[in-house]
Amino acid sequence: MDKETLNGTCLCGAVSITATPAEDTMHACHCDMCRAWSSSAILAMKVLPGQMTETGPVKRKHTSPWAERAWCDDCGSCLYYRITAPGPMQGQVHLSAGLFPDAGDLRLASEIYIDRKPKGYAFAGDLPAMTKAEVEAMFSDPEGSSP
Repeated sequence: MDKETLNGTCLCGAVSITATPAEDTMHACHCDMCRAWSSSAILAMKVLPGQMTETGPVKRKHTSPWAERAWCDDCGSCLYYRITAPGPMQGQVHLSAGLFPDAGDLRLASEIYIDRKPKGYAFAGDLPAMTKAEVEAMFSDPEGSSP
């Protein structure tokens, strides 16, 4: 897949999303919030600011000091999380890959919050991985304090 525009919908079809992924990969997050939100790891693709449009009943909530999550207000489908913290990642959206039937060519490239992953499942391959501390350090300010 070469920066192809993808079209997707939530489970009930009330929310439509058009997006151009920044890369031909998706990433797995095992943090406590993603697992509570989706009942498992979330598989998401990175979309840069301005590369996504959405229509329909989207509901958003800040769920951490650095991001907000969005879902369909009709059926509850997990849509995305958006980086809100100041810095080079601000505005990036990480879209749930399951919303896009044409996202089958995306390969799993990494896992984050690997130390929070339940022992009951594992993804195939030797993927780059980051722990909770490593991920949260990416969002700390230059003086080193956590968000």
